Amino acid sequence: MLKITKIQESRGDVLLKLEGKITEQWAALLDGECRSYLRKKKAVYLDCSNVEYIDPQGVEVVKSFPRTQVILMSTSGIVTELLQIGGRS
Repeated sequence: MLKITKIQESRGDVLLKLEGKITEQWAALLDGECRSYLRKKKAVYLDCSNVEYIDPQGVEVVKSFPRTQVILMSTSGIVTELLQIGGRS
């Protein structure tokens, strides 16, 4: 399960807190949420401090975001490693 909570929003950006796992089942939800803010010309900051796992489909979605507009924050060591190796453990 992936929980997405909007923590803060301003004219130019939004901070979303992610909790749980970014898996195939939830990747489309994250994609839709981020792209809705990108369409509004907002930078999206993702607080990933409570993300436990990311699978290959989750990695694909995260890597599809424009790096200058969607910024990952506070990723754990395991999530950082999974992003680097494509979500395969």
